[in-house]
Amino acid sequence: MTAKLSVKRFSQRLVKVCVNLGAMRGSKLDPFKPYIQEQMQKGVLNAVRLLRDLRAQGYTGEVTILREYMRPLRPVVKAVATVRFETDPGKQAQIDLGEFPYIGLDQKRHKAICFVMVLSYSRMLYLEYIRGSDQLSILQALRNALEYFGGVPVTILSDNCKPLVLSNDGQGNVEFTPEYLDFAKYYGFLPKACKPYRSRTKGKIERPIRYIRQSFWPVEFVDSADLNRQAFLWRDTVANARVHATTHAVPLDRFAEEKLTPLPVATYPLSQHEFRKVANDCRVSWKANFYSVPWQYVGHSVMVRELQNGVLRIEHNGQVIAEHRVLVGKHQVSHNHDHTKGIPRSDDTRVNGKVAGVQIAAQVEQRDLEFYEQIAATGVVS
Repeated sequence: MTAKLSVKRFSQRLVKVCVNLGAMRGSKLDPFKPYIQEQMQKGVLNAVRLLRDLRAQGYTGEVTILREYMRPLRPVVKAVATVRFETDPGKQAQIDLGEFPYIGLDQKRHKAICFVMVLSYSRMLYLEYIRGSDQLSILQALRNALEYFGGVPVTILSDNCKPLVLSNDGQGNVEFTPEYLDFAKYYGFLPKACKPYRSRTKGKIERPIRYIRQSFWPVEFVDSADLNRQAFLWRDTVANARVHATTHAVPLDRFAEEKLTPLPVATYPLSQHEFRKVANDCRVSWKANFYSVPWQYVGHSVMVRELQNGVLRIEHNGQVIAEHRVLVGKHQVSHNHDHTKGIPRSDDTRVNGKVAGVQIAAQVEQRDLEFYEQIAATGVVS
């Protein structure tokens, strides 16, 4: 027993000596510590992600040293116990949206919306930063994901976002939006929604979103196209090429075992449409922006249809009365000057329900010239 204790104490002292010697000689990590601290303050907490950046800067040490340095600098995260369910190849995929904050050119805080889809068996990942969390953007990204995977799973599990789910009582009675049902019918998958307030039932997608935050985000980008170029490169060279922590296999390798239904021959045409009333200023509102309509339709209900090619089409009784390019952002106006030409001037005396008064010219009595001559001669009016 004494010998064993002596060996243990000797080992502990040896470790301390090695650590002290390392501190005296300096670590390979020392020149990179300011950069590591800066990145961790920005929210980059994944050691493997940082290791890629450090390798590009000339770091030749191991990830173990990096993890040891980062450990005391990390925030404490509470873990929640979860029962994990595995699925067979081709049976299920999960989709979700994540918000990723960034500082724009205006130095204000904005958020990028990321659509994520994961095949539950292989953990193959698709991500795409989309314009917004509206129905058209989500379905367009979902269509892109199915084309990326080259097939369709049996079921697709989502949360209860309004663009896809109208109601969910938590007892299995889910009402999906007609557009999403039509999309699902065309591609041949069964849509499912997780129970309200139970997003952990789709943990296979919750974890990848967290992984994206740790391994990919934050990044510097010029515009949405540049952001997606970086995201797609990371997806193909890192996310789907790594050894997955749960399956202990490379997603790209397991993807060969997926049994997906082939895609339809034709691509599903996408659009989003709703009725809108034309306001007095000859405009209709659509996703927090405004688009002009010919003045003759003020007060009428018109169909506003956003097409997948970025065109906003406005129809009345089946006839197209206006077209615009879809605006990006909020509170912007697309105005066609022809829409307000020829507006008639109103002669109505009622304005906002108030009756207007009328100004008239003064009444002047007309007299003969002799009358004025008499006044000039006598100073008397007869």
